[in-house]
Amino acid sequence: MVARLKKNFGLKKAVRIRGGLRKILFLICLTMGMKALGAMSFDFQALGKNSRIELGLVTNFSGGTIRGDFSRVVGKIEFPVESPNKASGQLELDAHSIRFGHRKVAGDAHSVNWLNSAKFPSIVFILQGMKQIRWEGKSLYATAFGSLSLKNRTVSLSVPLKMQYRRGTRRKYDGFNGDLLMMQGESLISRSQLGINSGLALDSVLDRVLVRVHLLGASNKVRPFLPSALFRR
Repeated sequence: MVARLKKNFGLKKAVRIRGGLRKILFLICLTMGMKALGAMSFDFQALGKNSRIELGLVTNFSGGTIRGDFSRVVGKIEFPVESPNKASGQLELDAHSIRFGHRKVAGDAHSVNWLNSAKFPSIVFILQGMKQIRWEGKSLYATAFGSLSLKNRTVSLSVPLKMQYRRGTRRKYDGFNGDLLMMQGESLISRSQLGINSGLALDSVLDRVLVRVHLLGASNKVRPFLPSALFRR
């Protein structure tokens, strides 16, 4: 009887040890997986036709507002799902690609006094991080901040954004596996601060320019279902 009890006790102890080891191994694998995953990288050029930057020029002619947009947007963003405040990246606009509905303004926009796109073909925004982060349902709201460089001038710029992370939905757009990051927002900038002066038809354009952001970034991988505030919503 004593020998049998000792044997049973030993078996139970062994089972407990094995169970504990499994839990430890699971936690180690989970931790290593999360560290290996790191930030997800999203490319805005992959689905280029779905990304655009719109401009709204407030004027005292042509109905009060002239709208235009940059049709070529490239760049990447490193987006840590669990730490959006650490997001980083770069967005580059082709100054030659800007188009306005008003023909006169469309021509003047590329002049020396305005974008001077012949000499300065690129407009670059460097994302340094995000702040004022909050979740509402499946949408993440945050203010992206960084630096905007145009015509050899660099200014600080903040843009409030609404973002949605869509796991495994890239295939619907171009047939490749991957996640999507959708970003929308708007902000006002001062054109005089950027060295953009009035010229010809732009004499009637006010200093403040409304910038609207519509970006769709594509990742080349699908994020695993690791514990995340993102997937609990």
